[in-house]
Amino acid sequence: MELIIKQATILSSTSSFHKKKMDIHIKNGKIENIQKKLDIPPKAKVLEGKNLHCTIGLMDIGTHNGEPGFEHRETLASLCKAAKAGGYTKILPFPNTFPYIQTKSDLQYLIQKGKENGLQILPIGALSQDGKGVDIAEFYDMFSAGAIGFSDGLRACENSGLLMRALLYVKTFNGIIIHHPDDKTLREKGMVHEGFISTTLGLKGVPSIAELAHVQRDILLQEYTNSRMLIHAISSKEAADLLNKEKKKREKLFVSVPYLNLIATDKKIEDFNVDYKVRPVLREEEDRKSLVKALQNQTIDAVVSNHTPIDEDGKKVEFPYADYGAGGIETAFIATMEVLQDKIEMDVLVSAFNEGPRKIFNLPVPAIEVGQEAELCIFDTASKHTFLTSFSGSANNPFLGKTFSTQIKATILGNEMYLAS
Repeated sequence: MELIIKQATILSSTSSFHKKKMDIHIKNGKIENIQKKLDIPPKAKVLEGKNLHCTIGLMDIGTHNGEPGFEHRETLASLCKAAKAGGYTKILPFPNTFPYIQTKSDLQYLIQKGKENGLQILPIGALSQDGKGVDIAEFYDMFSAGAIGFSDGLRACENSGLLMRALLYVKTFNGIIIHHPDDKTLREKGMVHEGFISTTLGLKGVPSIAELAHVQRDILLQEYTNSRMLIHAISSKEAADLLNKEKKKREKLFVSVPYLNLIATDKKIEDFNVDYKVRPVLREEEDRKSLVKALQNQTIDAVVSNHTPIDEDGKKVEFPYADYGAGGIETAFIATMEVLQDKIEMDVLVSAFNEGPRKIFNLPVPAIEVGQEAELCIFDTASKHTFLTSFSGSANNPFLGKTFSTQIKATILGNEMYLAS
């Protein structure tokens, strides 16, 4: 397919056209030309908008996937469609499927499925065998088969010795451990943020110290091992404040945050809305503002969708019995833009969705230059539309039916092209 993108502001720090409004010609999966004004070839499609922007394809860390084992929630085909609709060209799914992703064949299956569905899947391998937190998985075998990093997803590692040994192991091949801080002995049966709203609703709360305790430990382990570590999906002011001080001293320590924790608070559950029953929990406005500040000063390297598809049976129950998780890969970028584009510089905000994640994993940042393969996300910040239909296999996205001013207009990965209808 041949495409002309008209008058799009390019947002790409590696491009000589960064922050310039240009016409872009895509042909045979490559960037054919970039000029102030281009003639339109006879067979080319034209993409126009009121306030178009062109950046490199988005990349999501820790996407939850249902295949294999939970296809009733999400298949790889539906996940890839949803990801492309959200502007993503790369996803890094967690290993929490059945069977657990911990062998060469498991990894190759995911990588191949990505190719079949026009998306690059860079799978995360298991941190511990079967995710049980007892024995370290076979890291080097998985690394050799294409594992981008190692994690047990949102299952925190309670065994500090195991986590330390894992950090030392991956250091031998410059790998990375992805760990979500959540001390379950402190969280216990908490299901929402511990505070005024949890007390009002009569729900057990999750204290911020449950996250902070693990963040403190993880910083110490990373410092001791001098290995690469991503502290994944923080949610609290206390964690953000500590990392603001500590991260600048450590070039091998990285931080991510779920988009919902940047734009929403526990007020969303005042009416027991199960679509906002997520992990990590949504906290108070003070926490949200601290996370935004940490993103603004680039303590936070990446914003993640925390996409967690849950079938109807898991959500259409009373709040205490509902499963945790919200679909989000289609709305993570546009919802974050909706709330934060006037509060954080546009290129800083966008970078947390594409360049930041790539730098964590030492991946090359694509250049928006003539002759390069096209790996692009095109969005319009003045395209009012209502999010009515999800490509995901589950309908637990809290933004279904909501109207946005930002829209993903196209996602391009080589010859694979998604165009919004």
